[in-house]
Order: sequence, then structure tokens, then C-alpha cells
Amino acid sequence: MPRALIAAVCCLLWSLPAAAQETKVTLAVLGFTADAKQMLVQLEDDNIGTNLRLYDLATGQPAAKSVLIPFHRGESQKVIQATRKRFKIVDLGLEETLYPQDPNDAEKTLSFFGLMATRDRFVLAVTDRQKLGKIADIPVRHDAGTDVWAKVALKSLYWTTDRKWLVAVVTQKLKAEGLLTEVDEPHACAFRVTDIRWVEPEPQKDAKPADGDAKAKD
Repeated sequence: MPRALIAAVCCLLWSLPAAAQETKVTLAVLGFTADAKQMLVQLEDDNIGTNLRLYDLATGQPAAKSVLIPFHRGESQKVIQATRKRFKIVDLGLEETLYPQDPNDAEKTLSFFGLMATRDRFVLAVTDRQKLGKIADIPVRHDAGTDVWAKVALKSLYWTTDRKWLVAVVTQKLKAEGLLTEVDEPHACAFRVTDIRWVEPEPQKDAKPADGDAKAKD
């Protein structure tokens, strides 16, 4: 190949944008200890494969001295059962975005969802079909030193069987400097219906008096 052509090809390759590298980590909750202090998590990482790990509910982070327990698809059931037994995961929990307040009345059900309140704050929210409430704020990842923020979505919601703890798994997608990361994060919190922070409707401005009120003033 002529040197001039080689040089032209090299210049073209150098001028092309680099292909974005991708990192993806998905997460699922496989159960809880009897005291609801820890949970067993399954992680699927593009770089290190499929693993199990014990997490603390209070922090949403790996438990002290916990290690990744790798396994292959063909042995998943055997490894998961053995790991549940090892860490005393006795509560398999529930995966559900609904919270029935009255089993005999389907209308009395809370529905959980996520929304971007601002670009740096994601909200785990709830509705009872009449009003909206807030459960927790979840910080949004961003690229340090830039104005690039992640896009966040609620992936799933797990509960202990007694419904006293919930774990929101959110997916944060961030693309910066040619690197695309898509990471699931667990955010746990104790739950009581009385702790919901309901959003109060804003009072109407410049409201006109009712006809009866106007006549009374006359």
C-alpha cells in the first residue's frame, strides 16, 4: 500500500470518535435475614460475571467482610440455596410495586413509582389514587467536573414479607467521556404508611368568592 494512502487512512482513524465503552451491572434481591438487617443480592456484571453478595439494609452497601460468590447459570439454583442457608436468608420477600391497605378493597391500594424531581434528585413516590406522597430522595450520579447527570428509573421494589422494609432498586445511566455506565443500586428504608409525606395541594390564588358569600357581604 502506498505510504500516502496509509497516512491518509491513519489520519481518518484518528479523527473518528472513539466507540463508547459500556459497563452494565444489574441487581436483584433474593431474600432477607429474619431480623431484616441483611439481604442476599444477585449481581450480574459485564466485567466479572454473575455473583451473589450479602448487603446491609441500613446502608444499602455490601456487608462487612462480605465477598463476591461467583457462579455459572447451570449451577445457579444449587449455589443460591446453599448461600441462603449459609447466611440464614429465611425470608424470600416480595417483589411488588403495590401495597394493599385492605385485602377486601382493591381501591385502598398504594402504588409506588419513581420520578425525576430535579436533575440531581430522584424521588421514590407513592399515590393512593387521590393524592401524591414521597417516600425518599435518591441522589443522582454525575460526572465529576462536568454538568452531565445520570438518567434514573425505578427498576423494581422488594419488600420483606411483613412489609416493614422496602428496597427500591433504581437504574442509573450515565454517559460521560466516551464511557456509558448502567448500574442498578439498592436503596432500603423502613416503611410505615404513617411516615408517607403527602404533598399538600397549593391554595388557589385570587379565588373569587362564592355567590352566597358575595350576597352575604352586601
